[in-house]
Amino acid sequence: MRSIYEAYDKQFGDTSRARHHHTRFESCRGERRGINHLAWHFHGLHSQPVDQSVPWTGYCASMKEKLAPDLQLEQPALRVVTLKVAKVNGINLGQGVCRMPVPDQVKKAAHQAIEDGKNLYCPAAGIPEAREAIAKRLKSWNKILANSDNVMVTTGATGAFEVVCDAFLRTGDEVVSFVPYYPYHHNTLTKAKAIIRYVKLHEPDWSFDVEELKRAITKKTKFILINTPNNPTGKVFSRTELETIAELCKEHNLFCVTDEVYEYMTYDEHTHLSMASLPGMFERTITIGSYSKTFAITGWRVGYLAAPAEIVDVLRCSFDRVYVCTPTPFQWAVAEGINQLGDEYYAWLKSEYTRKRALMRDALLKGGLTPHQPQGAYYILASTRERFPNQTSDRALDTLIERAEVGAVPASDFVGEAAKTDPSVGNFFRFCFAVPDELIIQAGNQLARL
Repeated sequence: MRSIYEAYDKQFGDTSRARHHHTRFESCRGERRGINHLAWHFHGLHSQPVDQSVPWTGYCASMKEKLAPDLQLEQPALRVVTLKVAKVNGINLGQGVCRMPVPDQVKKAAHQAIEDGKNLYCPAAGIPEAREAIAKRLKSWNKILANSDNVMVTTGATGAFEVVCDAFLRTGDEVVSFVPYYPYHHNTLTKAKAIIRYVKLHEPDWSFDVEELKRAITKKTKFILINTPNNPTGKVFSRTELETIAELCKEHNLFCVTDEVYEYMTYDEHTHLSMASLPGMFERTITIGSYSKTFAITGWRVGYLAAPAEIVDVLRCSFDRVYVCTPTPFQWAVAEGINQLGDEYYAWLKSEYTRKRALMRDALLKGGLTPHQPQGAYYILASTRERFPNQTSDRALDTLIERAEVGAVPASDFVGEAAKTDPSVGNFFRFCFAVPDELIIQAGNQLARL
């Protein structure tokens, strides 16, 4: 157990929380006082006083029986990969944690906000300064004609999508999206008991068939979900593709939800375009964004959504019931970052990721893996067909970690459970290159062992 903590410490820098809970569990297992103390924390699960003669494992079983029968207990693949890589003290290029430098202006503003006592609850929709800064950036960069009434600050883009699903979806409602998909979108829609109609993105350019998209739309469809630049494929939806989707939304009276968190990471001739900037689409689009990747603050959980003001009012109420608000001092820091960092920062960001993309491509080729050149975001998909023929990506991943001590996310996390047993369904790994150069280079050297 200790070696795992040490490996985590090397990768993520802090194991105190994990050590605390492990130590507390160990101390509670064998002590009567500890069992009573733990039962106090779970007050309400047992109507009778705790029987101290019952082993700790008996109480675990009793509580587990009370869990909702449809609860998904399986961890996402990227979490499992993190644990496997930690055990071999390897290099984890699976989880998209974004280990890039945080801009000094953002760090200083966070410290200053805390020192100035800006640590209390704030309005559920966010502090006015953050909403105004985001709206200003949406106008100048995304060409979305938004003001602060159209913006709500959320606990990351994930929190934004959660409240959208909470407000709009009920059992049996349908959503049209694209596959490969972002797992957290899939999980949130599943939790909402929505029916997902997936439209396939086809290699090598990850284009979609318009007729297939049309067939996916039914009378029960609530919205079309787009992630551009896309995680995991790196696809940047073109103007023509977005206009096609926009026309279908108008024709069938649908709205569109767009996740645009990688908007500043596009490469070569590809440029980001926001759906809400197209004619007639602002009033039928919910734009989701985040500064987690833009400012390399994934642990701060500062995202946002932009929509018509009357929709923001509804979503604010849903958000308030669950999250109350996004961390106040971090909102101040993000607002300061938006206001202070000019075009040169975003140009540097694009240049850095373009360079890292090339580094990662070379590293994968060393291992005999065939990379797909991404148009955007900070991931590369690598085909497993040549290096691991007739193997599922999950099975191939075990070999990758065992031989090269490098972690990635298998295809099953992005295309579904069938990929775990059928090699023809998913034949790729996802690698993240939002890490220091030396890690990419070292990973390349280790991949050469394959």
